[in-house]
Amino acid sequence: MNRLDAIKYFIVAAETLSFRATAERFSVSPQVITRVISELETELGELLFKRNTRSIRLSDFGEQWLPKAEQFLQQEHSLFGLSKTNDSELSGIVRITAPPSAYSDWVLKQLLIELAPYPNIRIDWRTGFNVLKPVEDQIDIGVRITQSPDKNWIVKKIRMFNEPIVASPKLIEKVGRPENINALVERFPVGSLLNTKTNRPYPLYINDELFPIYQAHVITDDNKALLQAVLAGRVFAPIPYMDCQPYIETGELVNIFPRSESQKWAYYLYRPWQAITAKRVLLVYKLLENIYLRGN
Repeated sequence: MNRLDAIKYFIVAAETLSFRATAERFSVSPQVITRVISELETELGELLFKRNTRSIRLSDFGEQWLPKAEQFLQQEHSLFGLSKTNDSELSGIVRITAPPSAYSDWVLKQLLIELAPYPNIRIDWRTGFNVLKPVEDQIDIGVRITQSPDKNWIVKKIRMFNEPIVASPKLIEKVGRPENINALVERFPVGSLLNTKTNRPYPLYINDELFPIYQAHVITDDNKALLQAVLAGRVFAPIPYMDCQPYIETGELVNIFPRSESQKWAYYLYRPWQAITAKRVLLVYKLLENIYLRGN
């Protein structure tokens, strides 16, 4: 058994979940793929796939072994320089996911400006808070807001940020200013982002303490929409500082608890481990890294 070929077969089979499709990719028969995968499983002493007559899926061991195999193949590819950059490698689509915010809109604009010398690179830009998967959703690059990145990502921490509770002077004049966070969540109109996994508002995090929101006056899955609700004088809400800073500076918004420490989050730029990463993806990843660091 050629171990390098076996790893390549395994990675593609894990992506396609089809030995036949894997065979077509490598121009060999499905029997060859089946035999090599079986030999690889024998050598590892574990099943990589669970099979039935209709389909295959990764075993628990296979899911754990996949990122290691991808990392090994990526290192082998880099070591021997198996490809050379040419015009065809800098063309095609790059799929990116980012959290919805005015800041993300600015990043997209800067990226498209930076890509002017590469007119054949097409961008598929998707916004949302859910983690999109590299295989099922075909995501090449992502931006995640989290406190701890996934260990299977190639990641770059690009900035820290906090979310002050803000409101418009119009709303403060109408309903008053809460003296503390408990008063805010109990007696004042609050807006919140929606946790789509639980279908409930995200809680507020202030001074490392969690404050549930039981009844949000405005709830949305889009930071930009929540910002507009605050600007309209409807709610108090946590807004990422880079989005609300211009309005605080002009007096259109007020930081309600300036002496309190709101929850700190990190922006991570990531791409999944892949057996081979296209040159266009590496280029866009580097451009995004520079844009985010420049925007700090």
